[in-house]
Amino acid sequence: MTPRILIAGRDEQQRQWLRHHLQTLWPDADPPSLDLEQFARHLDTITRRNYDVVLLCTGFGKTSAEQSEGLDWLRELRRERLLPPLIVVAADGNELAAVRAVRRGAAAYLPRDLLDARLLERTVRKVLHASRRRARRLASAGRRHNDHHAPGLEIPQYTLLRQLGRSARASVWLARSAALQRPVALKISQPVEGDPGDGQQFAREYAAIAALRHPAVVDIYDYGVHDGREFLAMEYFPCGDLKQRLLHPLATHEAVAYARRIAAALSVVHGAGILHRDLKPPNVMLRPDGSVVLIDFGLAKHLNADTHSTAIGVLRGSPYYMSPEQVQGQELDARSDQYALGVVFYEMLTGRKPFTGLTAMDLMQQHVSGQRPPLPAELSAFEPLLARLMAREREDRLADIASVLSELDQLAESPVAARSAHAA
Repeated sequence: MTPRILIAGRDEQQRQWLRHHLQTLWPDADPPSLDLEQFARHLDTITRRNYDVVLLCTGFGKTSAEQSEGLDWLRELRRERLLPPLIVVAADGNELAAVRAVRRGAAAYLPRDLLDARLLERTVRKVLHASRRRARRLASAGRRHNDHHAPGLEIPQYTLLRQLGRSARASVWLARSAALQRPVALKISQPVEGDPGDGQQFAREYAAIAALRHPAVVDIYDYGVHDGREFLAMEYFPCGDLKQRLLHPLATHEAVAYARRIAAALSVVHGAGILHRDLKPPNVMLRPDGSVVLIDFGLAKHLNADTHSTAIGVLRGSPYYMSPEQVQGQELDARSDQYALGVVFYEMLTGRKPFTGLTAMDLMQQHVSGQRPPLPAELSAFEPLLARLMAREREDRLADIASVLSELDQLAESPVAARSAHAA
């Protein structure tokens, strides 16, 4: 079985060396290579469910008094309980650094100066073997002591197999439907103490899209309430989501193609009179053929309904992708989804989000009054469209998603996209 390995570090040349040798060992491997800033931003997706091993390339001091970036990283990463085993590829360390690294949770320590292909292979295989053996022991212990995956989450006619994700309001499980006799994604509400909501968020999501039958919109199979919890059974996507895909850099023509598919999906939703209001990479699922599917319509609203963001004092949605009007709690329209598409497009083109902040409020303020960083010079052909998509005032954005699609079609035929496709 080809292991799923992620490489993180500051030295791009070193990351490429590791990637080359891993692909020599496992020809089907395609390990993502991230700098440490990207690694930090994507920690929530770097779990044992998605990866078997992480190679962390960083520096270590030779004495206990020296500042050590590597030990700082290990100290922080110990809090990430779902993180895969870490193999440290250490610069400037020694035997003392190796002992300290292992004490802080590293599965193995490899001195960069002594590293060769044989040592890399031996270490990775050893860590993989130990990790799989531990997983089997834990699974066996779980079967002996508890036949249930999550007490209190039993839903009639569904067998919970494993958790796919979790938030403060819901957990999502891979489950088997007795009625359909196939896997589904089962979303189960999580009661929130002091929540002013009416407990019908899933019902609204179900009502918003149950009548929509289109390949670009997630299929909803079932809705119900059991023991005070709402649940939704929906289509399961084994290929994962766009956020996971973005761990691998996209070529320019791929970014344009994905943007066009997302815009086409939004045109279906808007054509049915619905705003999504929470467009972001985790809500764009991928099929094996590369087509995209929009999910999570929990914040969706009909265009003719009250489309203010939410109750006074409560903002819902992702701060990274909120339009200025959504941040300010104003009434929304289809151009608000267009703004979110612009943020996603920027991220696909550059590999980073346009706005960041120390807090959610700092981040949201950037959408209202911040200056978006320009695209790199080689991507300047996409600036006019991004300027329209992410215009602060809605009147300066494109008229509708059909206009966005037309612009994207022209960009797909542009020389910069053609060169990217040819290079790929």
